[in-house]
Amino acid sequence: DILGNRSLAVIRDALAAVKKNYGLAIDYATWNPLHDAKTREILAKGDTMGVFYVESPAMRLLQKKAGVGDFEHMVIHSSIIRPAANTYINEYLRRMKGGRYAPLHPLVDEALRETYGIMVYQEDVSKVAMALAGFSAAEADQLRKIISKKHKQKKLKDFRDKFYRGTKKNGVAKEVCDKVWGMIMSFSGYSFCKPHSASYVLVSFKSAYLRAHYPAEFMASVITNSGGYYSPFAYISECRRMGLSVLLPDINKSEKQYTGFRKAVRIGFMQIKGLTGNGLKALLDERKKGGRYRSFDDFLRRVKIVPSDVRQLIKAGAFDALEPKRTRPELMWRLEWWNGKERKVKEAKMLSLFEPAAVNPQNLPCPKNYDATTLLRQEVETLGFLLSRHPLTLYAGRLKGLNYVRGRDLHKHVGKRVTTVGWLITAKLTETKKGDMMEFMSFEDTTAMYETTFFPQAYAEFVFMISRDYPFVLHGKVDSHYGAVTFTVEKVRRL
Repeated sequence: DILGNRSLAVIRDALAAVKKNYGLAIDYATWNPLHDAKTREILAKGDTMGVFYVESPAMRLLQKKAGVGDFEHMVIHSSIIRPAANTYINEYLRRMKGGRYAPLHPLVDEALRETYGIMVYQEDVSKVAMALAGFSAAEADQLRKIISKKHKQKKLKDFRDKFYRGTKKNGVAKEVCDKVWGMIMSFSGYSFCKPHSASYVLVSFKSAYLRAHYPAEFMASVITNSGGYYSPFAYISECRRMGLSVLLPDINKSEKQYTGFRKAVRIGFMQIKGLTGNGLKALLDERKKGGRYRSFDDFLRRVKIVPSDVRQLIKAGAFDALEPKRTRPELMWRLEWWNGKERKVKEAKMLSLFEPAAVNPQNLPCPKNYDATTLLRQEVETLGFLLSRHPLTLYAGRLKGLNYVRGRDLHKHVGKRVTTVGWLITAKLTETKKGDMMEFMSFEDTTAMYETTFFPQAYAEFVFMISRDYPFVLHGKVDSHYGAVTFTVEKVRRL
């Protein structure tokens, strides 16, 4: 297969930004960050939002539990994270932390030594089938292919029968055979071979290196390339948690894409809803040709652009820095006056019905700026999310008197039942072994993002009311597994 990998574009664009901002050229092909201490540190902490293949809630939790960020363990993690391997992930962590274990069988002890006696890669299926059941190399590879491709059960049954006959012939106890076959079946439908995992992890390391050393350039590149697991709003929140300022679009400083430099990320024009491609090209081409815009009027003189594009730019705050003494409503009046100047003769005659002051730019109304609520609504309208502040801050009055724990403090309440407040970021639906529906959801407040679990009863009772449009008050129990904190939700209400 030829696979597209968006994170390669993220890395490419981040490297270009690093070269532009600091004059440092990093050659992708020869660049080896595997032993960089800062990169290993953020991988070990699961501080990896935006990092290729290590940013999903499940992978970040695994990293936090394992507490290691070296290449060898990361290769194991990228493969063992497959959906059907949850049971084996917990056992892997126990063994990795020093827990004693007996090998599956002396015949496969050496083959599985580096993965703590647990089958992790597709090749392990082949190795075990050859060692325990006497499969030929071709038969073992065919078994691997059947499991990963979900071939017809009849064909798999044939190989299962052959596996059991072979193990019996080699004197392997049936309970051992059952355990091994169960582990083999955890590879069903989705699994990696080791070279695939290793190549993925190399991309993960390069992503993590950029996040660790050039966070603004990296996060700008992540959002520009449509992110990964999360929405732009979630990445913007992460930028703030990383200590980065997030800046409004600026008519003289913004590019089409998001840009990052030092400790700031600036919104790109690409984020402004309704801004036409022709309008965007015109304003960038003219700026490149004639230099920065000196005023709002200068912009209107130089750029051939439809009024609706200019309105969106005004609402998005693109002229706020250029015209600090003029309010957005005042700019809207000036736009209408310029638009009136260029209307056809018939439309100009219609304007003559009004007093001369209506078409004199010196006498245009100078209204006060929009109220705070309108400005925030314009952000959501033009950018798709709230930028200047986290939406939870709008509910400060309703939070007064509510006894709740902040996301960053959950680790202080392990084993206790507490209340939290959160905004939904992402969710993953799954089934229990009994076939009941449950869901893992990521929420955030202004301090942290935290992982929650809705077991079947809570899922059935509250899933209908959960959305990304409102904050929620969550009540439940704080759990910790190998240092990774999660929150089991028991009750939910809208704030």
